[in-house]
Amino acid sequence: MSDAAVLRHPRTLPLGLVLILIPLASAVVGLAIRYLAFAATVPDASIASFAQGMCRWDCPWYVKLSESGYDPFPVPTMINAGNWAFFPLYPILVAIVRTLTGLETIVAATGLSLLIAIASARVAWPLLGKDLRAYTLFSVFLAAGPFSIWFTTFYTEVLFLFLTLCVFAALQKQQFLLAGLFAALLSATRIVGVFIVFAILIEIWQAHRANGGSWRDFVPAVLRRPNYLLALCIAPLGLFAYMAYLHFHIGDALAFSHVQRAWARPTGNPLVFVWNALTSFPKQGWAPTPSQQLAVAVLVGYALSIVLLVQRRYGMAVYSLICLTLPLFAGMASVLRFTAALAPMPLLLTELLASRRWLFATALLVLLVGGYVTTIGWLTGYLSLV
Repeated sequence: MSDAAVLRHPRTLPLGLVLILIPLASAVVGLAIRYLAFAATVPDASIASFAQGMCRWDCPWYVKLSESGYDPFPVPTMINAGNWAFFPLYPILVAIVRTLTGLETIVAATGLSLLIAIASARVAWPLLGKDLRAYTLFSVFLAAGPFSIWFTTFYTEVLFLFLTLCVFAALQKQQFLLAGLFAALLSATRIVGVFIVFAILIEIWQAHRANGGSWRDFVPAVLRRPNYLLALCIAPLGLFAYMAYLHFHIGDALAFSHVQRAWARPTGNPLVFVWNALTSFPKQGWAPTPSQQLAVAVLVGYALSIVLLVQRRYGMAVYSLICLTLPLFAGMASVLRFTAALAPMPLLLTELLASRRWLFATALLVLLVGGYVTTIGWLTGYLSLV
């Protein structure tokens, strides 16, 4: 073949390999960014202390849970809170990895989180419309962006996002029983995961309508399709299994909810909480307060949910609205983390940011710089990241 022919037909990597290399490279870059921030912030920082140094806030609870299991009642140390608020699936997976590898718990959790983040990007490929720019941004968002602090240490956010993506990827192919199986695992990861059953129901309804069905014959049609019915029935089994365990372990199947009182979480009107946070102006300077940042995160989440509705992605939209709203009844705590880990939010956001080359390039730079800045905030106790 002549040189001219080679230039006209340049060699390219297989797409499957590219789809692995992009999130893998994002993970390596993300590790470097977070370590640089760690080294700039923590005295006597070292690679050996990096994984443990990134384990903050709820992370030590998960480490203890993975190593020792759930607290009895009353808690032996007589503190005012048990660890029943933390759902079991991810601590179990980390315990399995620790047992198989002999690694320290936090190291095993960090490695597993990175692998799940890479797998999450790959699962998201069809959900992103097979757009390589959106896929790149999504990969960087997970492994190197501002919120990678949650997706790459011992937090359930990365597993929650991964399983949510698996559910929607299965629904995209109308594999409803597989979606139900992933939903069961999701409901054992975080409490709001159980509500993805509504997304499954909506997708079943849309498939029914596409086949000429109507409201009148919907229920009989579902009853005639065992895979539809089974998908809906098994979706909440993870939650039910955890509730059964808590009932026999401490006598309270709803301990994951009741224990919230130990953290003095208020209950009230979400609109009031959001408004109070939005109007919590700084006493000095112009920088938004942590409360205002949390309020903006909620509003952005709702705006993206409306866009999903406009795009007729009803399952994602309804699920997002439920997951955004329910935590707000207990105040504004952690809503930035909840919004960032809600899979439809970064999916749609990266799609929008990938629509123009200049926007893609700008977003990529902002994500990488944000990864450094938020890691410093994470290590210095910035409250909106808790």
